[in-house]
Amino acid sequence: MRQERQIELLARIANAGEGLHGLYGSSSMVSDAAMYVDPERFAAEQRVLFREGPVFFGMSADVREPGSWRAMRFDGVPIVVVRQADGSLRALVNMCRHRGAPLVDPVGHGTGLRSFSCPYHAWNYELDGALRTRPAAQHAFDDVSMNCDLVSRPIVEKYGLIFVRPGGDEPIDIDAALGGAQDDLGAFGLDDYVLIDSRQHDWDFNWKLLFDTFSETYHIRTLHRATLGGMFHSESVFEPFGRNLMLTGLRSDVSTEFNKPEDERSLLPYGTIQYFLVPTGMVVHQVDHVEVWNIEPLDVGRSRFTTSVYAPAEPHSEGSREYFVKNLDLLLHVTGTEDFPLMEQVQRNLASGALEHLVYGKIEPALAHFHNEVNKAVEGPSPAAASRTA
Repeated sequence: MRQERQIELLARIANAGEGLHGLYGSSSMVSDAAMYVDPERFAAEQRVLFREGPVFFGMSADVREPGSWRAMRFDGVPIVVVRQADGSLRALVNMCRHRGAPLVDPVGHGTGLRSFSCPYHAWNYELDGALRTRPAAQHAFDDVSMNCDLVSRPIVEKYGLIFVRPGGDEPIDIDAALGGAQDDLGAFGLDDYVLIDSRQHDWDFNWKLLFDTFSETYHIRTLHRATLGGMFHSESVFEPFGRNLMLTGLRSDVSTEFNKPEDERSLLPYGTIQYFLVPTGMVVHQVDHVEVWNIEPLDVGRSRFTTSVYAPAEPHSEGSREYFVKNLDLLLHVTGTEDFPLMEQVQRNLASGALEHLVYGKIEPALAHFHNEVNKAVEGPSPAAASRTA
């Protein structure tokens, strides 16, 4: 993040007044609780947000070398991204054109791929998707006139980020997709980061509850009182970027930075800076590494999250690498023992239908922005009947 941006955000904190109430939103929001449990609503979110896209796929570091690949699913559409020999990327539908079998693990990743070989009948494809060979082709398929190359999808790579469009052919404008967040993200130099480790877990709650628990720090003093409670303010810095948003959790000692001359101030040691790339991911900048969450909704009440940690350069020793792995271990321990088990209970409660509405307070402006943007995307620009300003 540019120094000027850090100074700007620190000024907002300094001017927020007693209790940091100046960081609050202008109004609270009341939302329909059925948004988390209604299968029809879930299907609409999947189609509009995850299939039609564009969606955040991952980091350049995930597929750094030629032949490296990563596969994910969006509204059931299996996509594999593979680095070509010339350094470019291709996004291909991960289905053989013969009978639809997956060519690689639908949620896997790897390196050293030279071609795609179907495990069903051994049809073989170049890394750019061109059909290479098929057994008995001379007589078994000589009358087939359809194009049997793999189906391509739009893909773009910039700022160390990768976006794809899983269910359409419209080109991607990544700057439009980022909505202004590219100024911050580009300054982090993510192009040079390297992948250290990645973990995948399934949880029994709606995909939006991941964003909900990360989009406010109001819960930290209570839910995380034994781990993080005394380290962070309940208030946070929020900034919208179109459909996306930035939320910075503030360490309780951030005010010590105000004792320095303005041009020497830095926010980075005092803030966990989270960029929500709605709907599929979150990029979290820590002082010396980056964490990324990728989201795959499996059902209205079940989600798969891939959590990865990246370093700004290849670690110089095993001990240095282990340092970053331990950061990932700590993140997954806190979320896996405190945040996510509670989200599973929230999901079960909401599925009962006993609550008609939920409240997002002025202390949670990022949470309200996220839901307003999801509602707008799925329901159109007019106010949703199920959500209203308190």
